[in-house]
Amino acid sequence: MHDSVAMHPRLASSCAGPALAPPLRRAALSSALRHPHLASASASRLRLRLRSELGSKPPLAFASASAVLARSAVPVVWCRPEGATSLPKGGGDRLPRSRPLRHQQRPTINITMDLLGDIGHTDQLTSAREENRVLQAKVKELAVRVHELKAENEALKAEVEMYREDFAAGRLTSRAGDGGGGGGEGGDDGDGGESKEALVDDGADAFVTSGDGVYPSDPAVTLPAIHATANPLCCALNADDSLLATGGADAIVKLARWGSALAPGEDSSVKAVEDAVAVSCGAPVICCAFAQVEKGRGLPVVAAGCMDGSVKLVYCGFNEDAPKDRVLKSQLDDGHGIKHTKYVKNVCWSPTAPLVASASADGTVQLTRVENLDSEAATVSFEVVKSMHFDGAVESMCFLDDGDTLCCYVRGTAYLSYFDLKDECKQSKMSLNEGSTGTGGFDDHVSFAVLSLLPSPDGKYLAAATDTSRNIIMEAGTDRIVRNLYGHKNDGFSNPKIAWSSNGQYLFGNSQDESCVCVWDIASASIVKRLGEDSGGHDGLVRDIYSSKNTDTLASVSFDRTAKIWLCEM
Repeated sequence: MHDSVAMHPRLASSCAGPALAPPLRRAALSSALRHPHLASASASRLRLRLRSELGSKPPLAFASASAVLARSAVPVVWCRPEGATSLPKGGGDRLPRSRPLRHQQRPTINITMDLLGDIGHTDQLTSAREENRVLQAKVKELAVRVHELKAENEALKAEVEMYREDFAAGRLTSRAGDGGGGGGEGGDDGDGGESKEALVDDGADAFVTSGDGVYPSDPAVTLPAIHATANPLCCALNADDSLLATGGADAIVKLARWGSALAPGEDSSVKAVEDAVAVSCGAPVICCAFAQVEKGRGLPVVAAGCMDGSVKLVYCGFNEDAPKDRVLKSQLDDGHGIKHTKYVKNVCWSPTAPLVASASADGTVQLTRVENLDSEAATVSFEVVKSMHFDGAVESMCFLDDGDTLCCYVRGTAYLSYFDLKDECKQSKMSLNEGSTGTGGFDDHVSFAVLSLLPSPDGKYLAAATDTSRNIIMEAGTDRIVRNLYGHKNDGFSNPKIAWSSNGQYLFGNSQDESCVCVWDIASASIVKRLGEDSGGHDGLVRDIYSSKNTDTLASVSFDRTAKIWLCEM
């Protein structure tokens, strides 16, 4: 007879034979208990069961069983001749062979032990789950830390602003004290008078009183699908506000007489779009601006800055002899126009001369004089007055002092650059970190970029739209920050745009998380209205805005593919 006993991890069976079974059983249990697979948490129950099987007695060590189980968990078979009661001493693997049994069938007891087969797979799954649980807890911990760091960052920003304001206030107090000390109660009125005049000229009280409530807030005209299925990217009004120019991602400049949309009839807006003149520019139009030569009179040309680095000059007159191809070419027929190596960031015209400035992502600013316009031949003469080169992209610029000064912001800098066009473009720098000029570098850290820059209607102040949800009102030509405007959201991936009201009391701006135009009262530095969808505004993010310098007229274009003209409420 043969008898076999299979040893399973649950050890449900027992070995046969009064002498063989207990030693082999204890050897298997002892070796399995020492196996490294049983060191994990998943094998805790089995270990307890094995310990209960062994009890408090010292386990028997069989070299064969220990060696085999230590190397592998494959089934192991011990064989003995029929009638033998135990394994040979020393725990050898080989059993002595008996001659009488040579030609007989040797009875064996097969003890199959597969103690760890299932434990390995279960242990791996449990370990993976445990690691996943630990990683999830770590992710939650890091998310909390990120939130805390963001809060600390905002607090530090507020603290920096507070220090800057305190520093500026201390500087003004010092200046006032110096002036007052020079005269005293019975002293020289000259020194004291100069000091008081300096304080008044400093612009500290320019925005004391709130605005009069007069600003465009009525969406009087909506031009649907101004660029068909493409998004409009920029807009501008001509000198008398009668003509709207828009540039789109379809590489077209549209010239629309928006006033015709005010005519009675439901389809008047659609007809105004159909009647608009479309001029192909060969590349998406990022920015546009009408020429303004002398106040109140305009040159019938609009400059369009394109994605391919070119600046197209488009004839915008509506006379009978207007050319079919409105893109003006050089009279020299040399193919030379206004060209940069990278896309154009900004274009602007001098208010008193036919001089256009173009800024590019390649770090260049080009000043070009445009003269000798021939509308019938669609030609014009180009003269490059000055080319300037910078280390970073020129993000924004504007003319000041009736066109005698050009102000630029270059990415990666903490200052505005002023160029005196009457003195060979002599450069002066004014820090954007208030109070740093003349203090040995109070704060030279670049904490934001100025992506839009516009002068106030009187030219005394600058409005700067940054990529940190902050619009700044500065005194032109100085580092003095008059107001900080918050309440919207703009970051480095947005296109913040701003525009002054015609009375200089309000500032318009867009936001990357709202389909509206925000209206700030500069004196109180607060948003007084949001011109959004509930007010008849856009239902998509606002891409660009333009405010007239002469009338209360505001133009806006949006990713809802419409252009709107805002007027004052009647």
